[in-house]
Amino acid sequence: MAVTIYDVAKEAGVSIATVSKALNDSYTIPEQTKEMIRQIADRLGYRPNARAKNFARQASGTVLFITDFYQNIAFENPHMFEIISGIATYLDGKDYALTLKPLSKQAAPMYIRDIIQQRSADALIIHAHILSTELAAILSSVDFPYLVIGKPGFRCNVCWIDVNHEQAGQLAANYLLDKGYRRMALIMGQEDDSLSQSRLTGIKQAMAEEELPIEVVCNESPYALDDEALDRLLMKPSRPEVLLCSNNHLALHCLQHIRRLGMKIPEDIALLTFDNYPFSMLTDPTITAVEVDMHDMGVNAARFVLQRIRKPNLLTQSYCTSPCVLERETT
Repeated sequence: MAVTIYDVAKEAGVSIATVSKALNDSYTIPEQTKEMIRQIADRLGYRPNARAKNFARQASGTVLFITDFYQNIAFENPHMFEIISGIATYLDGKDYALTLKPLSKQAAPMYIRDIIQQRSADALIIHAHILSTELAAILSSVDFPYLVIGKPGFRCNVCWIDVNHEQAGQLAANYLLDKGYRRMALIMGQEDDSLSQSRLTGIKQAMAEEELPIEVVCNESPYALDDEALDRLLMKPSRPEVLLCSNNHLALHCLQHIRRLGMKIPEDIALLTFDNYPFSMLTDPTITAVEVDMHDMGVNAARFVLQRIRKPNLLTQSYCTSPCVLERETT
């Protein structure tokens, strides 16, 4: 005969309502009581019926992750899937399912407004890539659990979390300064790329403490370099001692170009990249990288939206996941 919630309540010496709230991780139940009830439920082999559980809490048991899954996104933004993995891992342990919804920036406001009105998901996790001023206004005006992953590129009141890219820039520059490098250049994509600009701010702060400048080379594309601009940089009498590249694609291009010029890495010039994936571990020589744990950011995002389901007034605009330097052969 199957174990019921009545059996768990009787064994624990509490009401059925307390068991239900404890197994739903309600903030109204003390942690010690929740842990005791979970242990009894596990020992008795009690498994709540998912449909009944969702009906009781008037929920779908679903968290929706929304972004623009355009062609080649796995190549251009490999971190996306680490974030999704972190979200899915955390939700799986909390009896919630993750659903992915591809959506363009233009279509997002109307679709998300409908989801909120129909309550067809319990919470939304939205990638900043599709955030617009129209969508931000919708999110700021409703009482619905959501979180934006990535700091918005404009002033707004939405809830968001992000990696501290400015801290990553400081960390990279301080690491290189400690290694003895003084002449540095940042190779980045378009000048208006907010992520690279945040890293540049951190680099400048670290360099200013040593009263040193940082040279910057921008490109029309975040994944391809202007070889002529790179030649001018590397052929200068006082060329940089190290290149900091804003992603692996640019770092690989720099490594190949430096080799074509007959220069050696790191003897003639050193190389550092932001982000560890996908090439930095596979090149010869392997490239020193500033890495952030994007899986952990996904876990933090999932944790927050579940907290907000229980506490609708919970707000956040913060950074999570500290970067670290993975030293390899190019420095």
